[in-house]
Amino acid sequence: RNVLIESARISRAAVQDVAELNVAKYDALIIPGGTGVAKNLCGFASLKGGNIKDMSVEPGVAKAITAFRAANKPIGLSGISAVLAAKLIPSE
Repeated sequence: RNVLIESARISRAAVQDVAELNVAKYDALIIPGGTGVAKNLCGFASLKGGNIKDMSVEPGVAKAITAFRAANKPIGLSGISAVLAAKLIPSE
């Protein structure tokens, strides 16, 4: 299935590819959790060995998270989406 088509069907609204996201237009990034994150936004669902460093992240999602981080804008992650931060945001 195509994630964009399914998102538009479920929301009954126009959707935009996250790769086209303009950080300057938004105050924060919120990514809800759920199985869709583990299967579609990253490779957590198929991760072997449990090492987050080996997990893939969809490039548009990675770009959005790193751009919001660089802009010092809030990033909200709930549930399983927190693995995205574990992968992309270095501990300080």
